[in-house]
Amino acid sequence: MPKFDVDIPHSLSPEEARARIGGATAKIESAYGATCRWTSDRELTVSRKGFDAVVSIEPALIHVSVNLAFLLSPMAAPIKSGLTRELEALMVAPPAATGTGGGSSP
Repeated sequence: MPKFDVDIPHSLSPEEARARIGGATAKIESAYGATCRWTSDRELTVSRKGFDAVVSIEPALIHVSVNLAFLLSPMAAPIKSGLTRELEALMVAPPAATGTGGGSSP
């Protein structure tokens, strides 16, 4: 069974990271036919036929360990790049509000 890991750095609190990942589980289940289950406050398992993953929330990174069935091994690179792209977008912290105003006068 081919295996690979993905690490995505983040600057979110563990609670915010969990909330964002939790918000994406419905999409994962409906779009990919997977089953998502929280096994602890910081660990999510994702599984479907031929694919098993464990998503671990660490203080400064999200670690994903993926196992693919042999028949999916030719798809490992696209799966890894898609997973990386989706998680990076999910973990981007919104920009902090700035107090700049355009109130200069001549």
